[in-house]
Amino acid sequence: MREPQTPIGPRRHRRWPSVSWWFSLLLVVPLLLAAATVLYQTVLVDHQVTGVVLDAYTGSPVASATVEAGSRQLSSDADGRFRVEKGLPGVTVSKPGYQAAEAPLVAGPLQIRLRPNVVEGTVTNQATQQPVKGVTVRLTGSGATVGETTTGADGRYALDDVPPGASLAVDSADFAPWSSEIDQRTRIDVALRPDVLTGRITDEKGAPVAGATVVVGQQRVVSGTGGTYRLEGAPASGEVVIKSPGYQVATASLNPALKLDARLSSLHVNALYAGAGTAGDAAKLDELIQVIDTTEANALVVDLKDSSGTVYYDTQVPLAREIGAVDPAFDPRQVVAKLHQHHIYAIARIVVFEDPILAEKRPELAIHDSATGDLWRTWNGLAWVNAHKTDVWDYNIALAREAAAFGFDEIQFDYIRFPSDGPLDRADYGVPQTAQTREQAITGFLQRAYDAIAPTKAYLAADVFGLTMWATDDSDIGQNLEAVAPYLDYICPMVYPSHFYAGSMGFDIPNDHPYEVVLWSLQAGEKRVPEDKNKLRPWLQDFSLGEGISYGPGEVRKQIDAANDFGATGWMLWNAANVYHDTALKPQA
Repeated sequence: MREPQTPIGPRRHRRWPSVSWWFSLLLVVPLLLAAATVLYQTVLVDHQVTGVVLDAYTGSPVASATVEAGSRQLSSDADGRFRVEKGLPGVTVSKPGYQAAEAPLVAGPLQIRLRPNVVEGTVTNQATQQPVKGVTVRLTGSGATVGETTTGADGRYALDDVPPGASLAVDSADFAPWSSEIDQRTRIDVALRPDVLTGRITDEKGAPVAGATVVVGQQRVVSGTGGTYRLEGAPASGEVVIKSPGYQVATASLNPALKLDARLSSLHVNALYAGAGTAGDAAKLDELIQVIDTTEANALVVDLKDSSGTVYYDTQVPLAREIGAVDPAFDPRQVVAKLHQHHIYAIARIVVFEDPILAEKRPELAIHDSATGDLWRTWNGLAWVNAHKTDVWDYNIALAREAAAFGFDEIQFDYIRFPSDGPLDRADYGVPQTAQTREQAITGFLQRAYDAIAPTKAYLAADVFGLTMWATDDSDIGQNLEAVAPYLDYICPMVYPSHFYAGSMGFDIPNDHPYEVVLWSLQAGEKRVPEDKNKLRPWLQDFSLGEGISYGPGEVRKQIDAANDFGATGWMLWNAANVYHDTALKPQA
């Protein structure tokens, strides 16, 4: 039996998705892709560590830094960021100009700060603003030099591998030293201050003056044979003081160009001596000033401290006041002002090592008697201070500095020696007594004094025995001509004819030969210190003493003529009573 057949209807055609379906699909696909991306990044981040590289000084991002993580190497992006896989022990980050840094991988964002380790800049002349070529730029760390370079023609420099806490220093013979801690700087421009003063010293005729001392602040130099000088280490400002024995002191302000030529005027000092009593008596002082105003004399030596140890003015030096040495007799400022009004060269006399007041009040500074243990004394019973004691040096130097501040043109030390009478074999100084130790004490004191007085406008002088011109040893008093000459502007030998022993220079009575004793003594000194002839300015006697002739105008004149014939840069007359044979002096020109 045939089964019934299904009716065959009309064939249906396949329909395509509608436009709305396609539109919906377009909306869904991006969402699915975004979701997939988020899912992928989430999975990726879970397996990576992010980091950023920053400049340790500025905190700004460091781009293109090399990040080494295991065997992989990558670079930080423009924002200093990078990613590395988890599970690695750490990363090393480096970039030229920075100190490399290592960091362990930790959870969360990783921040690595690179310390800059370079410094660069330019070096210029502060005065001209021009680049300075060829100066040394040093890098120091922990007190040692760890790198250096030299500036080029454009003044530029660059140093790398700068350690933490390092400093920069610039050295040049023509400029003041410069240094600074680098701190957190990578560029340091340096402006160097020139500090070399140069020039030439000449006399009134334009001839070079060799051996002139040029002082600025604490810096000092001596002119050469051509009169030229080069003083390094000049301060930024100040006064230049130029001295040379036989010439007036010249001063000038330091100029920015650091170039100073000076023409010195000759100075011939012809002095009389005035004790404190005369200086403090207006009438007596005026009498001496009148002699000086009308004769060839042009200078006055004034006692500020004499061999009694008394200081004759109201000094502010503490030790003088502590020991009761102050007995004011005059105001030194007023005396100097008065002398200068009359164009008189003012000399301050300070006795040094014969100082009974200091010795009695401060026994630890005195010479002791090895037999008694008490203070040692001369045959006249006077105690002396110990020339080896630097406290004694400083006391007298302080007085000298004070005198220079008063305006004295010269500081003259007397009794710069060891005692010459008394039980000398019992004198205990606490150190061995030899020619060497004695000379060291005297020259040590003078050197310290010279350094202290050099920056002032005052010359430094010292009195020495007349025998010092002849004796090649220290005469047991510590005075040796060659030893003291470098530390004095003027050497003042007391070439009193009455003080030479019978037979000296072949004369039975040297006192009877005033001209020869003075001339020959100065000539003997010149042979020993020929380059220092201008420093020799003798004391001459205007008094009578001992056997032989009495001294009047004729004998005084002969001594002056001897000093002049020798070519000394002056002379000084001594009379303890300050009374002089003024007729021995030529009238003022």
